[in-house]
Amino acid sequence: MNEVALQMPIGEVAERAGMSASRIRFYEARGLVPEPERAGGKRRYGEEVLRRLAIIDAAQRVGFTLEEIRDLLGSRDELAHERLRQLAVLKLPELDDLIARATSVRRVLRICSRCSCDSFDERVLPLRNHTATSAASRSRRRASTTA
Repeated sequence: MNEVALQMPIGEVAERAGMSASRIRFYEARGLVPEPERAGGKRRYGEEVLRRLAIIDAAQRVGFTLEEIRDLLGSRDELAHERLRQLAVLKLPELDDLIARATSVRRVLRICSRCSCDSFDERVLPLRNHTATSAASRSRRRASTTA
């Protein structure tokens, strides 16, 4: 039996990975999953694609963008764990900003849930200031990492 015959069709990969076939094709089109061999015009994948899909899924769940994931999976001179460390260091400030914003939103929603007033007051206004500060902070960080 030849090697291609032992490989899985996209439907089986999708089922085993717990995702849709269209999602796998999307990752392939974005360069996250290597283009598979074809048999009779149909995609055929080896077992290694399941590990790669699991890594992509886990990386997305912790907030990495597809570009960051491509960088993580890409073949470069650095070791994979070193690339992951670098990406984590860059992602942590974004997460800190997100947590701060969510905390502010929760505070405002708690105030609003107990409020019987007709309009917003000074207790709600700090949320806008914090959001603007966070956006400016993110913008400065992006500028400093691309310089």
